Amino acid sequence: MTQINIDEDAASLRKAMKGLGTDEDTIIKIVANRTNSQRQQIKISFKNQFNRDLISDLKSELRGKLEDAIIALFTEPIEYDCIQLKKAMKGAGTDEDTLIEIIATRPNNYLQQLHKKYREIYNKELISDIHNELSGELRDLMTSLLQGARDNESKFDEKTCIEKAEKLYKAGEGKIGTNEKVFYDILIKSSPNEIIGINNEYCKLSKKNLIQAIDSEFSGKVKKLLKTAVYGIVNPSEYFATRVREAVKGLGTNDKLLMRILITRDEIDMPQIKEAYKRLYDRDLVNDVKNDLSGDYKKLMVELCSHWIFSIFLKFFILLYLFLKIFLNEWVLLIFNLYKFFYF
Repeated sequence: MTQINIDEDAASLRKAMKGLGTDEDTIIKIVANRTNSQRQQIKISFKNQFNRDLISDLKSELRGKLEDAIIALFTEPIEYDCIQLKKAMKGAGTDEDTLIEIIATRPNNYLQQLHKKYREIYNKELISDIHNELSGELRDLMTSLLQGARDNESKFDEKTCIEKAEKLYKAGEGKIGTNEKVFYDILIKSSPNEIIGINNEYCKLSKKNLIQAIDSEFSGKVKKLLKTAVYGIVNPSEYFATRVREAVKGLGTNDKLLMRILITRDEIDMPQIKEAYKRLYDRDLVNDVKNDLSGDYKKLMVELCSHWIFSIFLKFFILLYLFLKIFLNEWVLLIFNLYKFFYF
C-alpha cells in the first residue's frame, strides 16, 4: 500500500485551492482516503507549510453539501458528535432520531468523554440540554444512558442472562399488556455482553428476538430508543445499514443522516454495513448512494463508502509482499512494486 505523506497531502490540497478555480477531484481523493487522525496531521502540516488555516481555505473554496461533508471529515469524531447533537436540539422542534442514534449506540466511556467535549465547546451541560428538549419516558431513558446506567462489566453470567430473558418474556409476550419498567431496567442497565446473551436466551423462549419483541410491545420514540439500544449492540452494522436505507429510500435524500452514517462509520465497519445492506434489501449500497446524489458531493460520498471495500485485498497484498520479499527474487519484487504503483 502506498505510504501516506502528510506534507505532500497538505501541499496537494494547497495547490488544488490556489489561484483561479478549485480542483475538487484532488480534494475528494485525498480527504476520502485518509483516516481522521491523518486529516488532523494534514491540518497541522498545512499551517506549518503555508501559515494558513486549512479549514478556512476549504470553506472559502467549497460550497453546499460538499463543503459540509469535507469539513465534517476534518472534524474529530467526538466533536462531530457534539455538533450533531447540538444541531438536533437547535431551533424549533427536536430531531429526536439523531439524539437516539448517537446516545443509544455509543459506549459508556465514550459518553463520558462526550459530556466533557460538549461542555468545552458550548459551555453547557449535555444532560441539561436533553432535559430541556425532551419529556416523559424518552427523556428519562436518555438521561439514564447519558449518566452511565449501562453496566460496564465485560463478563456476564449465563444464568443471569436466562433469568433476565425470562423476566422480559413474562413482562411482554407472556402477559396481557406490557410491564415497561422491566424492559427499561434490563435493556438500559445491562452490559453490552449481557444484552447479546439475553437476546440469545430470549430467542429460545420465543419465536421473536428482542428487537422484534420491542416492536410488538412499544410504540413511538421510546420504541425507537429501546430498539436502537439493543440493535446497536447485537448487530451494529445491520442497524446502521437500516439508517442508510432510511436516508436514501423514497423521494429525496436525507443528506444529514446519510453524511453522518458514512462519516462516523467509515473507519469502523463500512464493509460490514454494505454486506448487511445487501442482505437486508438485496440492493447495493454504493449504487443506491450513486443514484441518489449528484455532482462533487456524490463523488465524495461514493469514494467514502467504496474505498474500504479494498481493505481485505490490501491485507492480502501486504502478506503477499512479505512472502515475495523473503522467498522470491528481486526481479519479481520489482514487478510487484510496479503493480502496486499503478494499482494504488
